[in-house]
Amino acid sequence: MVKYPKDKGLYSEAWMRHCALLILCILLICDSAYAREASTGVTFSQVQCEYLGMDWKDVYLKTLGINPGIIRLGAYWSRIEKEKGKYDFSELDWQIKKAKEKNIKIVLTVGMKAPRWPEFFIPSWVKSDIKFGKDVTDRKEIKGYTLKFIEETVSRYSDEPTIGYWQVENEPLNRAGPKEWWIGKDFLKEEIALVKKIDHGKRPVIVNAATYPNKFLRFLARIAYSRDPLQDATQVADIVGVNVYPAIGHTIGKLKMCFWSTSKERKSYFTKIINNVRGHGKEIWITELQAEPWEPGQLVHQGEKSRTCWPQGFAMSFFELRSYGVDKIFLWGAEYWFFRIEGYNDHAWLEAASDLVGKQLDPQF
Repeated sequence: MVKYPKDKGLYSEAWMRHCALLILCILLICDSAYAREASTGVTFSQVQCEYLGMDWKDVYLKTLGINPGIIRLGAYWSRIEKEKGKYDFSELDWQIKKAKEKNIKIVLTVGMKAPRWPEFFIPSWVKSDIKFGKDVTDRKEIKGYTLKFIEETVSRYSDEPTIGYWQVENEPLNRAGPKEWWIGKDFLKEEIALVKKIDHGKRPVIVNAATYPNKFLRFLARIAYSRDPLQDATQVADIVGVNVYPAIGHTIGKLKMCFWSTSKERKSYFTKIINNVRGHGKEIWITELQAEPWEPGQLVHQGEKSRTCWPQGFAMSFFELRSYGVDKIFLWGAEYWFFRIEGYNDHAWLEAASDLVGKQLDPQF
């Protein structure tokens, strides 16, 4: 049984009591057709599977087994080009082949940033001794090597019909990773232009950015950025992706804190974002919707109780965000769902995700 925290905020115990029965009824009533209309997808990372000590191929096949409408994969530069000029696409080839067998479309992320920690996947042979909090594209050689890698990747898969979209970098304009690096808008435009040139404009290009439903984190973001990453993404992308984490934990010194948001705050915040993107004539997707915990000071939550996310919680977030009119939603945390099964015999996470993509689980899960 999932235990709910007593903290005030998005998932407070009192609020959960009032909403749990209603949401469960919604989940039972909503059929496969609705879920397909929502175009629900998932993100998958072999890097995260290995961090969790799991066989990534096994987890990938099981992720495909819940039949998401679309899957987001990363072309991990540091895994593909371990030696300069020597490319090994075998992992990605295999993932694409297996998705193709199940007729599942792919969003392929290309560049130096990809989903999951440590955010930047620059090979060790590339000199990247860049200072904390800097634009990585200040170094000329990184720009050249990155463009070459993008050229190799997009050229390889440009005729693969299973790939429906390119995502150029992952949260490129946001500071991220252990050194808080980021990618400048000018270079991002170069990357996008290269992708479109090689692909002959056949597929839309997605650029995503982090969002801050919590007012205090939004205040800090305004201080940290001289430009708004979401506004810049809207200007250069065909499809704008937003990453949504309704409740996140951070450690500041020895202080462990959780940052929440209310439904009223989120509605006001995301409605403005959606209206702005649509005003530019663009689609808006949620490229990451939190479906795993983000506890303070933990890269992976390993306890029975989590304060920031649990199955019924992310199901409610899904329906709330659908009501705002976004075009697609990708659940974030597929690797964690199977980690819960292997480590805790806890199937609730996977069952909730499976309900949202509108498919029945394989009995083997």
